[in-house]
Amino acid sequence: MQQTDNLQQLIINANWVALYERFNRMTNAEFRRTEQIVREKVLPALSNSDYWNAFLHLLIYRRQAFLSSILAIHHLARTNQLDFSTAEPQAFIDWIHTNSSESVIKLLRMGIPQLSTSQQIVSMIQWTDSPDSREVAAILTKETSAHAYHALFQFLKHEDDNMPLLRTSCTTLLRKGDDMSFNMASILRSYFDIKDINSTLSLHIEPYELSYIDQSFDNFMHVLKGRRPKLI
Repeated sequence: MQQTDNLQQLIINANWVALYERFNRMTNAEFRRTEQIVREKVLPALSNSDYWNAFLHLLIYRRQAFLSSILAIHHLARTNQLDFSTAEPQAFIDWIHTNSSESVIKLLRMGIPQLSTSQQIVSMIQWTDSPDSREVAAILTKETSAHAYHALFQFLKHEDDNMPLLRTSCTTLLRKGDDMSFNMASILRSYFDIKDINSTLSLHIEPYELSYIDQSFDNFMHVLKGRRPKLI
């Protein structure tokens, strides 16, 4: 407990020199235990601004050790404190793009499962500004949740001229084999008019029903569950 409190105090006070000196005095085993304490105890107790500022300085010290600290984002997501638009997360992602661009996809892969809403997922994708659409779509299709699928739907609307990506996303969902993924594949096939999908899907969506799906998350969720649109 004392170690956690000491680490937390150094981070809250932004005393990075003292924090780094503390890290440098540790054995390898002590440092590994400290990584876990920071990720599981210290960072989840911080505000949005303090979290991103601390995360940045941890990466500056040793990126490979602390990149998994993105897992601590779950607390901010659950308590609705998460905000990618402020100065601290912007400084963080600017550093990532300049110093470790290959970490962008890793952050998304670890961070997205920790988020609570489709809007948080969409905001994180926009924040990272990843140039690799295939990787982003692959991360979202790997998840099996309404929020991830709604974020995938929103993401692919910005990729609607990329038919290979749309088709790959649809076939990946079909291979998963569960009802929600089949319904999601039906939504994508109908909305984006994807051809050459050799599978019979039980959820049939009429062209005039597509605007219903577009209107809200609740409407999307209604159809994702295999129900007919509630048209007025």
